[in-house]
Amino acid sequence: MVSVRRAARRKVLKAIVSIELISVILACGFIYSIWCHNIEMRAFGQVCSATVANASVSMQGQTTDVVNSYLESVDEEVYEYVWTTKKVKYRKGANKSYKSAGKLDKDKMVRRTGITHNGWSRIALDDEEYYVPAGTLSADIPESLPIASGVKGEYQKYALSLLPDFGWDSSELEPLIYLWNKESGWNPNSHNKSSGAHGIPQALPGSKMASEGSDYRTNPEPQIRWGLKYIAGRYGSPSAAWAHFCSRGWY
Repeated sequence: MVSVRRAARRKVLKAIVSIELISVILACGFIYSIWCHNIEMRAFGQVCSATVANASVSMQGQTTDVVNSYLESVDEEVYEYVWTTKKVKYRKGANKSYKSAGKLDKDKMVRRTGITHNGWSRIALDDEEYYVPAGTLSADIPESLPIASGVKGEYQKYALSLLPDFGWDSSELEPLIYLWNKESGWNPNSHNKSSGAHGIPQALPGSKMASEGSDYRTNPEPQIRWGLKYIAGRYGSPSAAWAHFCSRGWY
């Protein structure tokens, strides 16, 4: 009888131990699952934070690009000849982050074709478009050019405005001034009675200048246009025409 009771007690104890063991195992499993979930959540949070940060950087970059694109776009289209006020680098974009494409000397005449929102100037050089910073160009003619005062100076300024059409820069104005000072003193009514040469460039005969305007006899503008075309076709440049005049006494 006693042995039967002892056997029954052992069975009960085994059952209790088994239940406790199972409870411990279940508890450990539950704790482990919670721990794994926390790790996953932290990892997910890090991924989300990184994604948000990257998206923020990307949006900031896109915003910067949009702003720069607007500032570098042309606000005003122009067509005018201006001069550099100092040595200046020109670039392919209206921002100093663009690599320099070259340098212009002070008092260099260039054609300005536009002004950007950030104040840079778009210029044309060798059939290409470039940009220079604000404050580096001026419409004022440099004092280094020997332009006369009064009406004579106005004729010379007109000639100056036409030089780029022939591929010449403002350095060609000085020999042109010397040349036509010798020929006519820049007087549109100058006439050589013996040869028939007429006007500022002393066209021979004067009627040749009719191709530039019917009022060529008294109007300096068609005379200057014709004279520059004559120089370009025969000598290539005013400096070459002046050199020929200095050696021969005529051109």
